[in-house]
Amino acid sequence: MSIEIRKGTSADLDAYAELLYNVHKNMSNKEWFYLDSREELQQQMDEGIMELWLAVDGEMVVGAFDLLVPGLRPINYGYALGFTKEELLQAVNMDSAAVHPDYRGRGIQRKLLQMAEVWLKEQGKRILLCTVHPENTYSLGNVRNLGYTVQKKIPIYGSVRYVLRKDI
Repeated sequence: MSIEIRKGTSADLDAYAELLYNVHKNMSNKEWFYLDSREELQQQMDEGIMELWLAVDGEMVVGAFDLLVPGLRPINYGYALGFTKEELLQAVNMDSAAVHPDYRGRGIQRKLLQMAEVWLKEQGKRILLCTVHPENTYSLGNVRNLGYTVQKKIPIYGSVRYVLRKDI
């Protein structure tokens, strides 16, 4: 079967959460990946700040990515970078990405992020921010290859993370 990339809805949250939890469970260094609870994911979706993209093979979710459009909420990574109000309103938290182990190496994460970027441009968003644990060289390499640059190292999610930025 071919893998379809599509925008997700709240009906997809259970499959997304299951993928996140399974990927996290099998990670050797769990502090590299902050895991939102199912309730947090639902709250973000209900508040209208979460957007979700899925990679689907048949009925199986094999990859997923979510972003948050936080506006002036305290969760906006732009606060850590000293953003102005105008910059905060342009900023998006590129949040979590996960790919099923059997589907890695196929560029799924890149395709999910590219689809999200197209949508964000249409929404008028121009500043993409993400966090990556400094020792997670795989994820760090992925986002750098997508054009993100390290801006700052901050304490967050019970550890430290780089905040990276990309302007679109």
